[in-house]
Amino acid sequence: MPKIPTFESTARPTTDVGAVTTGIQVSPTSTIAAKLLPASDQLANYAIKKRDNEEKLIAKKAILELKSESDKIIESQKDNISEDESINNWKQTFTPLIKQKTSSITNRRVKKLVEDGINLENSESIYHLKQNSFKAYEKESAKIYNDDINADVAKFKSETNPNLKDKYRDQLYLKAELYNEEHMLGSNDLKKRIEAIDSVLLLTDADSLIGTPDAVEKIKQIDKDINGTKFLSDEIFNNSIYNSYIQKIQSVAVKGDPNADYEEAERLLNELENFERYNGSKTISGKREAQFATLKQNILTESISHDSFVRKIEQGNKFFEYQTEQKKLLESNFFNSFIPALNKAINKERAVESGLEYDERIDLYVQLNQDATYAEQQQYARQLRIDLYDKYEKVATEKITSFNLEENKFNIIREADKIIEAKNNYIADPKAKNILITMSRLNGYVDEKGNPEVIKFYNDYIKILKSRQEG
Repeated sequence: MPKIPTFESTARPTTDVGAVTTGIQVSPTSTIAAKLLPASDQLANYAIKKRDNEEKLIAKKAILELKSESDKIIESQKDNISEDESINNWKQTFTPLIKQKTSSITNRRVKKLVEDGINLENSESIYHLKQNSFKAYEKESAKIYNDDINADVAKFKSETNPNLKDKYRDQLYLKAELYNEEHMLGSNDLKKRIEAIDSVLLLTDADSLIGTPDAVEKIKQIDKDINGTKFLSDEIFNNSIYNSYIQKIQSVAVKGDPNADYEEAERLLNELENFERYNGSKTISGKREAQFATLKQNILTESISHDSFVRKIEQGNKFFEYQTEQKKLLESNFFNSFIPALNKAINKERAVESGLEYDERIDLYVQLNQDATYAEQQQYARQLRIDLYDKYEKVATEKITSFNLEENKFNIIREADKIIEAKNNYIADPKAKNILITMSRLNGYVDEKGNPEVIKFYNDYIKILKSRQEG
């Protein structure tokens, strides 16, 4: 069968209208899609910028945390005078913290920001470490220098040998020069240091001389020889002299101290009152005038009462010794471990009870008779010993109650018939030994002359005994 020929076109479909052309041209930027292009770029840029800012913020937070730790380490090294050691200590402690922090950051950009930021901070940290070490060195060096200077000044003050004093002075000058040279402080600093040493030594010499013969003239001469007014003002000099005198005066004028010397205190007061520097500047001037007037008045007032006060103290000490011996005698009359008749339990009880009552009565007497003479005190202690012996001699301990002047004035219980018998014996012979005489004195039944009022006591006491018996 014959094939029918077909036509195969090689052209591609088009949207152009066939055989229709126009001169109109459309701008590619005037379409809606084209107008969206700038906004899209802006969004992209904003996203990038937002990401960068977030990463920077995260990095800053990490850096601040690390810096805080760094500051703590720096603070711990602030007193380290060794620069190298303080830096090494900082590195050894801080480097692991950096590694720990950066290893936990997964974002490479953030990690890089942290590393760069810390590197910048580290240079500042090392600067502070070096600065702190230098300050610590200066501080420690100054402390050692001052301690060394003070030690030599103390040696100078306590030394009486002139040659050794000169040696200590030269040592002080040398140490000042070495310190000045070490710290490169210049000539003006050295001049001031030497003047400061001279000032201290002058005032130290003055303080040591106060209270010694010809102290004023010696102080003036030393001051003049070194031309003290060039480096030590009158105010500082006079104030130091005043304080030294006051300390000396107060050390010898201690009211009540048996070793006090108020005569020396008054002599020093007069010496201070008239003290003048070699240039004529008076020590007692300005505000010191009123202070001195008050001190002088106080010292003179104390001086008047001091002797009497000391005598009272001495009397009190003497009386304490005397009454202690009287108490021992009283107790030994009742108890003695070496005497069979006096080493029983009853004897021990009597000794203890009588001794306790003796102490209480002595204390009360001293409180109520502070103006009593030593002779009066002796008489009372001696009579008290005799009276208490009479009181406890033949009385069973079960008939003795605790001594208490306020609650139980009549503290010893005796049978009424024995008291009546004692009263009758007293009437028969008032001068004979009688327990009622003793008890009258012990219980305060005495007249203005100290004589016992026996009958008056008896009348009160017999009533008490009978009421107790009835009870």
